[in-house]
Amino acid sequence: MFKAISSSRLATLPARIHQHRALSVSATVNGAKNQFIVIARDFTDPEALTRRLDVRPKHLVEAKELKKSGKLQIGGALLTDHSASGKMIGSIMIFSADNAEEVRQLVEKDYYVTGKVWEHYQILPFRSADFS
Repeated sequence: MFKAISSSRLATLPARIHQHRALSVSATVNGAKNQFIVIARDFTDPEALTRRLDVRPKHLVEAKELKKSGKLQIGGALLTDHSASGKMIGSIMIFSADNAEEVRQLVEKDYYVTGKVWEHYQILPFRSADFS
C-alpha cells in the first residue's frame, strides 16, 4: 500500500507524495523511549475538511488518552497560514515509543486515518534537544 523512502530523498519530494513509513527502527537507549515525529497531510478533496471536523471530537479524545499514557508528547494541526481564513491541512505529532512500528500502529488506529482525513503520513526518528 505505502512504500518507504529514504530521509535524503524525502527532502526532494513534493509533500503530496511523502510516504508513511519510517526507515529506521531503533531500540531504546538507557531505558528511555525513542521519539518520532509524525507529519500527516489531509486529503484535498472538497469534503476533506468536513470529514476532519466530523471525526475531530473522537480524534481529540483518543489524543488525550495517548497524552496521558506518555505515548503522545505533543500534537496539533498544520495550517495554510495563521490568518482567520487559514485552513487545517494536516497534523504534526511527536510520539514516544520503542520503535516506528509501534507509532505506525497507533497512527493507523487514529480516527483521522479510519475517517479518511489523512491522505498520507510519514514517521521520522526524532530527538529533542536538552536545553537544561
